[in-house]
Amino acid sequence: MRRRALRGAALAVSLALLALPARAADDFSLRSFFAGHSVSGGEIRTLGLFRERFTARFEGKAKGDALDLDERFRFEDGARLQRWHLVERGRRVTGTVETEDGWGVLQGPFPVSGTSGPGGAVLAYRGIAPGGGRWMFDFRHQITPRPDGTAGNRVRISRFGLPLAGARVTFTKSEAALAPHLAQP
Repeated sequence: MRRRALRGAALAVSLALLALPARAADDFSLRSFFAGHSVSGGEIRTLGLFRERFTARFEGKAKGDALDLDERFRFEDGARLQRWHLVERGRRVTGTVETEDGWGVLQGPFPVSGTSGPGGAVLAYRGIAPGGGRWMFDFRHQITPRPDGTAGNRVRISRFGLPLAGARVTFTKSEAALAPHLAQP
């Protein structure tokens, strides 16, 4: 009898814990996640042959439906800035992104469009790569909240519909929370 009660209690606790990530995901928005200080780390793979790890620091200011976000990348060959202005209205996201080229000059603004909801956000735009030249690429970011409070970002970079590169990125609010994700291959 006692064993059955313990199993029942363990099952109830397990079900309650499984419900927590779903509630956290329901609250996801770009504005709330990126307001204030955030960090990221990830790896870009070009043509399936070249790999480069990078980190970034974010400073976000949310006001009403808008988010102004400075993303400061750190690549092996130096730092790059990407400046986002996004507006979330319902599930629709619109805005612009400016990207620092290889000469340190912000290019753009490039129009951004997408969607946002409990399961995450998808952002798409045509622009230049951080630290790149004048070549325009199509970028698609798929941002998904995770139960541990981080968010994953899968980025597809293409030109003329052909995939050229991709990145896997982890976003989080602190360096301590990012550390375990940087250790993963």
